[in-house]
Amino acid sequence: MIPFAARERRKVWRTISGLGAPLLVAESLNLASQLGVIAILGHMRGEAIYVRSLYQPVGLIALALSVAFGVCNQVAAAISKGAGRPRDAMSNAASLARVWLGLGTVLYLALAVAAPALPGLLHVDAGLRATFVSFLRWTSAASLLAVGTELCASSLRGYGYVRQATVLTSCVASVRISLVAGLGLVAGIGIAAIPIAETTAGLIGMAMGLALLRRTELWHLPSARIWRREVFTDLRRIGMPIAMTFLILSAYNLAVIGVLGNYGGNAVAGFTVASTLSNVVLLPGMVLGTATAITINQQRGADEWRRIPESMRGGIEVTVMSYVAIAAGVWLFHDPLARLIGGDAAVAAATSRYLGAVALTYAVQGPVLASLSIMEQTGGGFRAIALNAIYFGLIVVVGAAAAHAVGSADGFYAAVAYCNLIGVTVPLVAVRHVRKLSARGSAAQVAAAAVGVL
Repeated sequence: MIPFAARERRKVWRTISGLGAPLLVAESLNLASQLGVIAILGHMRGEAIYVRSLYQPVGLIALALSVAFGVCNQVAAAISKGAGRPRDAMSNAASLARVWLGLGTVLYLALAVAAPALPGLLHVDAGLRATFVSFLRWTSAASLLAVGTELCASSLRGYGYVRQATVLTSCVASVRISLVAGLGLVAGIGIAAIPIAETTAGLIGMAMGLALLRRTELWHLPSARIWRREVFTDLRRIGMPIAMTFLILSAYNLAVIGVLGNYGGNAVAGFTVASTLSNVVLLPGMVLGTATAITINQQRGADEWRRIPESMRGGIEVTVMSYVAIAAGVWLFHDPLARLIGGDAAVAAATSRYLGAVALTYAVQGPVLASLSIMEQTGGGFRAIALNAIYFGLIVVVGAAAAHAVGSADGFYAAVAYCNLIGVTVPLVAVRHVRKLSARGSAAQVAAAAVGVL
C-alpha cells in the first residue's frame, strides 16, 4: 500500500502536470507562430524583415504590457476559482480591459505623434522611412486588440479551463501565421500583411474568447459593469514586475551582443541561434511555474493556506525531474542540434560550443525559471526582478571578463554555465517566499475565526 504522504505528493504532481501539458501546447504554438512569421518575412522582399526588426523594441513593449495584464487577470481568476466566486473573474477582466483601453490609447497616440522622429533615431534608410512610419502606426494600433484574447484566455486558464484557453490561443496563432503567409507571399502585399493579420487575429480571438466564456459559469454580464479598484494594486504588484522583466531581458541581449561582437559575427550569430533554442528548451520551466502558481492561487482563494507549501514543493519536484532529462538530452545531441538550426558551418560551430558548455546547466535553469514565474504570480514580483537583474548582470560582467581573459567567446560560454549553477539558490528563495505567504494567510485565517467566535 502506498503511504498517504506519497499518494498526496503524486496527486500534486498530476495536478500540476495536467495544467502544464495544455499550457505547453499553447505556448509552443505561440512561439512557433512568432518564428514562422520571421521565416515568412525572410522570403519576402529584402526590406520586410529589416522593417520588422526595427519595430522589435516597440513590439517588445506591447508584448510586455499584454503579458502583464494577462497574468494579473489569471491570478485573479485563480483566486476566484478557489473562493467559488466565478462572477469576480468577469468583473476583474472587464476592469482590466477598461484600464487597457485608456492606457493603450494614450500610448498609441504618443507613439503615432513620435513616429516621424523615430527613423532618424534608429538610422533607418532614407528610402524606407515612410514605410517604417506607416508600419509602426498600423501595427501598433493592431496590437491594442491582442489584449482581448489575452484577457479571455487568462480568465479561462486561471479558473481551470486550461484546454479551452489552449484552443483559443492555438486558433489565434494559426490565423495570424496563415494570414501573414497568404497575404504576404501569395497575394504579394508584403509586410503590410502583418498589421492586417494582427487585427484579424485580435478580432477573431476576442469573439472566440467571449463565446468560450459564455459556455462556462464565468459568463455573467452584470458583473462586467462592476468596477474593481483592486486591479491597480494587481498591476503594481504583479504586472509591473513582469513588464520590467521584459526590459531586463532586452537590455541583457543588447549587452551580450556588445560583448560577443568583439569576437566576430559568428560568435554573435551562434549566441542568437543558441538563445532561440534555449527559449524552446526553457519553455516547459515557465509553463510548469505558471501551472504551480495557478494551483497556489486557487488554494489562496479557497483559504487552503496549509496546502500551499506542498503545492510549491510538488511543482519544483516535477520541474527538476523534467529538466534532468531535458538537460541530458540537449547535451548529448548538442552538436547535431547546432548543425540543424545553425545553418552556416561557422555559426553552427559557435552554437555547438555554447550548447556544449551550457546544456547540462539547464537542469538548474529550468527550476530557476519555474521559481521566478511562481514568485511573479504570487506577489513576489519585485523580488524576482532583483534576482533577474543580479543574475543577468553577473553574466554580462563575469562573461565579459572571462572572454577577455581567454581571448575568445569560449570564456563567455563558460561564465554563463557557472552563473547558471549559482542560480540554484533561486528556488530556495522562492520556497521561502511561498512559506511566508502560507504562514501569513494561515495567521489571518486563525485571527478571523477568533473574531467570529467572539
